[in-house]
Amino acid sequence: MEDSHVVYAHFFGAANSIDRYQIVFQPLPIVPAAGENSTLNFSVLDTNNSNINNIYAALTIKEKNTGIIVKQIPYKFYEFSDISFPYKFQNNNDYKISLQTRINGDPKYQDNPLISSFDISVRTSQFVTPFAQMMLYYVTPATVAVAAIAIYLQSRQFQQKKGTNAAP
Repeated sequence: MEDSHVVYAHFFGAANSIDRYQIVFQPLPIVPAAGENSTLNFSVLDTNNSNINNIYAALTIKEKNTGIIVKQIPYKFYEFSDISFPYKFQNNNDYKISLQTRINGDPKYQDNPLISSFDISVRTSQFVTPFAQMMLYYVTPATVAVAAIAIYLQSRQFQQKKGTNAAP
């Protein structure tokens, strides 16, 4: 007996509905920081909320205010329509991210792409302490303090045992 189970997992985030399709956008982290690695995740779903197989997708990232293109990722074949693009934003700015999808078998979107755009803001990570800084200023001193207290208590306990074992 064949036991096959199909599991689909989609990204959850901002969504656009175009014709019979839904395009979901979820950046990770939610608010990307300039100079830090981020991932731009998309799900292109059909009317019954399932993946579309065998699509071609491209991505364009523009500065929202100027319209200057900062990154173009050319069309590539994807077996499933849950797609992730790694990207490192260089500046704090507002951007417009456009996913262009060519859908095999769809008379409208096979030759002309389905285009879905999303706005995203990139900010300085003021509230997020970088890992190296956290280690240097917080974790290392705390570890040294805990170790020093443990050594002090150990030596104090040793001294007390030594004092109780001495003959009167």
